[in-house]
Amino acid sequence: MSIFSANTLIAGALLCCLMPAGQAQEFDKPWQLQVMDLERRVRVEATIRLTDQKARSCMDGDWKRIVVDSKTAREEHFFPLDEALAYKVEHGRLTLGRTALCDGYLFMSGKLDDAAVQGDYYALGLGGGKNLGYFSLKKVR
Repeated sequence: MSIFSANTLIAGALLCCLMPAGQAQEFDKPWQLQVMDLERRVRVEATIRLTDQKARSCMDGDWKRIVVDSKTAREEHFFPLDEALAYKVEHGRLTLGRTALCDGYLFMSGKLDDAAVQGDYYALGLGGGKNLGYFSLKKVR
């Protein structure tokens, strides 16, 4: 193997290792979360950070911890900001919500974008699923 090929291989391996860390650092910035009911009325609003810390979850997957920095509109019965929250990114989709209360999951899921995510808010448990509303997540600049 030539020196050029070995150096290229080493540089490529280093870049592969550094890319997930760079992506995690980009996530650990403030995001504005709005959770809306089926009539699209904002019921919960908060500033959150998506950290790279492993989260406790009853669900399979690589769940990471969400930190709630501030709450501006809050209906705790609609979406519990005071409970442990987590997120995961899979196949270009961001899913976040309550994962530590087994079979009492509250999830939001939408296509991941650099500056915003929009999607559905739903409950999921042993009895099936139920659409509860919508959500939006926007990066705070």
